[in-house]
Parts: sequence; C-alpha cells; structure tokens
Amino acid sequence: MSKLAEIESAVPDLGLQELVHLEQLVRETRLRRERKTRPSALDLPPLTLGKVLRPLDADDDLLEEMIHDARA
Repeated sequence: MSKLAEIESAVPDLGLQELVHLEQLVRETRLRRERKTRPSALDLPPLTLGKVLRPLDADDDLLEEMIHDARA
C-alpha cells in the first residue's frame, strides 16, 4: 500500500483537531516546497559593488524629494 493510500484510509478516523493539524502540516509542507523551487533574491550570493565613494548624509534624503514631487 502506498503512503498516500494509507493516509486516505486513515483520514476518516481522525478527530477534528487531528484533521486541522493535518491540513496545516500539508499546507506548510507544500508552501515550503514551492518556495524552494522558485528563485529568490535571497538565494543569490552576496554582491561586491566596490568601495563607498562618499558616505550618505542628510543631502541624500530622496524621500523628502519624493514627498514634494510636483508630478504627484
């Protein structure tokens, strides 16, 4: 008997809490496997962009410019 057939035969005998736990386990396992198959930026090796030309300071605050953008 396959593992899936064993699970299918056992499901009708499970209690409500056991069914809830089984559903959560299956969902989490599926999501974990899907994440492994999709590429992610976190999977990339660290990049070396070179040395810092100039440290950032208050003049480099682009958020202020974006908030007061005339195009908005």
